[in-house]
Amino acid sequence: MRICIVSAEHSSYGGIGHALRRQVEVLSARHEVVLIERPEPSEALARMSFASADHLRSAAVLEEIEKAHEGTAGPDLLEVCDYRALGLVPLQARAAGHPLLRKTTVAIRLSSTAELVALHDGRLQLPEEQRAGELEREQFRLADRLLWPGGDVLDAYRRYYGDALLPAGVKTGRPFPAAPAPQVAALGTDGPLRILYAGRLQRIKGAMDLVDACLRLPGDDWELTLIGADTETAALGQSVRLTIERMCEGDPRVRIEDPVAHEDLQRRFGEHHLLAVPSNFEFCGNVALEAMRAGTPVLATPVGALVEFVGDGGGWLADDVGTPALRRALARLLEDRQEVERVRASGEVFEAFRRFTAPARFLEAYEILREPGRGGGAASDAARTQDATVTAVVPYHRAHRYVEEAVGSLLAQTHPDLDVLVVNDGSFEPEDAVLDRLAEDPRVRVVTQLQGGDIMARLLGIRLASSDYVMMFDADNVLEPEFVARVLAMFRDRPELAYVTCWLRYVDPDGNELHGGGYAPLGNRVLSSEEENWDGDTAALVPRRVFDGLPDAFSEQQSIQGDWLIYRTLRERGEYGAVIPERLVRYRVHPDSNLRSSDQCLHVRSWEEGRDWRRLAAGKWTVPS
Repeated sequence: MRICIVSAEHSSYGGIGHALRRQVEVLSARHEVVLIERPEPSEALARMSFASADHLRSAAVLEEIEKAHEGTAGPDLLEVCDYRALGLVPLQARAAGHPLLRKTTVAIRLSSTAELVALHDGRLQLPEEQRAGELEREQFRLADRLLWPGGDVLDAYRRYYGDALLPAGVKTGRPFPAAPAPQVAALGTDGPLRILYAGRLQRIKGAMDLVDACLRLPGDDWELTLIGADTETAALGQSVRLTIERMCEGDPRVRIEDPVAHEDLQRRFGEHHLLAVPSNFEFCGNVALEAMRAGTPVLATPVGALVEFVGDGGGWLADDVGTPALRRALARLLEDRQEVERVRASGEVFEAFRRFTAPARFLEAYEILREPGRGGGAASDAARTQDATVTAVVPYHRAHRYVEEAVGSLLAQTHPDLDVLVVNDGSFEPEDAVLDRLAEDPRVRVVTQLQGGDIMARLLGIRLASSDYVMMFDADNVLEPEFVARVLAMFRDRPELAYVTCWLRYVDPDGNELHGGGYAPLGNRVLSSEEENWDGDTAALVPRRVFDGLPDAFSEQQSIQGDWLIYRTLRERGEYGAVIPERLVRYRVHPDSNLRSSDQCLHVRSWEEGRDWRRLAAGKWTVPS
């Protein structure tokens, strides 16, 4: 099996990267494995407009997949983590029939979503964290499988996200290559109980809870060393390290050290009686497994996979999360130091580690993932969509310089059954005679209305179209030849889709690519924000049925965000679109266009008017009392 694994490692001190490199080592004994670490976007991608930095990084992942599998049939399995939705753009590409991913199973490795981390760190109200959570949820919707290590991980996700959103789970454990049993040096019971904490100083990790619990212990015979990078996740976004220092007020029993190299940390385990993992929410607890491999027992809260491998002989589980439970657990160990030494010397800790990390168990789980994904290959099957009829509706007003190229790109589509309806929106200049020339082609029809604006022109064309699908398109843009055929194949696989659009390539009036790059929409299902349009451009293929039932007053709206009005109205009807993550439209940006010339106040006013109109049309308003 060809496997491609994408790492979400964001720090040289993090455990994710080390864990994945070990995973690759184990899988490589049986499979062909490619590991993608820290993907960086190309210059072309970096110039485009994305919904967030996470969205851009996900696009960079697709680029790296294409580089790694160039000239091949693509991976059988793509494995990405849930954190910050690195797999979203590859999943969108698969749904659009990307040749390398068409038959790829996509599995999401649970490793703590940004949404869950932000929730436990008190940061979920921040816009960037809310957006990351929405991207992660869309990734779950599109994926085939969840990979989870064991313990309470999958149940915790289902409690938060619900069963409907999440795909089926496969329990994998967490593999480590086989290693000999460690020689554990006795530390004795005469001195203080030496407690080690290793990991980010972060609220979700329970670092402050652990310090508070130690300071509340009845005795003084303990020492706590915390090794890790600081975060600003204490109350009100304050530094956790400074908060701990204030809590301790110079107490010599508590020491805080900066992060150390992975190899140095292995040595530090043997210098302590136990490792404390006091997390409020945890995925696997890689640092706990590292300590157990060294023979050091673990005191952990009962969360995530810790429930399974720590509770199976790896040390001790507190009865709950938080300061009181940690204080009770530590007090018991202080009262029975002989128990601590017995566990350290018994070899039980390493045996529990070996049971949980057995490579054979991990490899067996991956056999389940040989089953094909739900991506399908319809987007390359043109024969299945040849019968569909398509009308391209093109509103026109004083676009004589560009309309021939726009219509020509529509007539050049690889899908055979397509005609063009140009709606002249009250444009009667001599140069507009170009429309007469276009109408000489039997596939092109021109109708004229008194000037009423883009939305009215577009809706008139839609009412006049009798085809199965309507291609919405502007008179100054250019469409790549394969767009319609690819979208029709997507509709054949997913008939519930309300529309399909794509990324845009910005060009100047002469057709030269602009350094501004382009626009990468997400579709109208992903983001809830009412302040920006990431739903898509008017370059979209829409089933004719979708326009039935649009509010009668819709054509009265003359917002400069008419496309957004359509897509958000569809969203409120429970109808969602999709995006091909490729720049298949050349979008012409004019110096005097709305995109460039209208000031921000005008854009905001137009946006707010459209939003308020949608609320009125949906009856979502009340009369003040």
